[in-house]
Amino acid sequence: MNCMKRVFGMPAAVLVGAMFVQSTAWAQIGPDPNSNAHQSRIVGLWDVEVTITHCASGTPLFRFPAIHKYERGGTGQVVPATNPAGLSAHMLVWSHAGGYDYQMAMKMFRFDGTGNYIGWTVLTSELSLSNDANEYAGSGIAEFFDTDGNPVGGSCPIFSGTRFTGE
Repeated sequence: MNCMKRVFGMPAAVLVGAMFVQSTAWAQIGPDPNSNAHQSRIVGLWDVEVTITHCASGTPLFRFPAIHKYERGGTGQVVPATNPAGLSAHMLVWSHAGGYDYQMAMKMFRFDGTGNYIGWTVLTSELSLSNDANEYAGSGIAEFFDTDGNPVGGSCPIFSGTRFTGE
């Protein structure tokens, strides 16, 4: 009988110990809903109105709608309602800056009127969500580069967005 206790007792103790270690590991790497509450509030699809302004004067140059998509993990995409022959879809990274504030950077490729690649744009901006996380507003600086990486101009976009719900 004593031998049986040792034979069955040891595997059971190892199994219980392994379960404890595994559940502790899951608790350490799993999302904490309380600490992550504000961080992921931007995640989702947004209908956005973009106003491109002259940086020095603030004069609006043109406006267009876009769809912004913020994904868990800090990446996303932007599809502007502009001629795709002149500008590619945008890829972005975002981070939570604290509270209702976020930072993002996006990159897109630029083309001339005949479709030749002429460089890229890097946009950095800051956004603030409303208290209910259904609207946001922000502004940024877009820097234009030629194909050799030389700066060739810029603009200062302003964003206002509302969460897209499918309605």
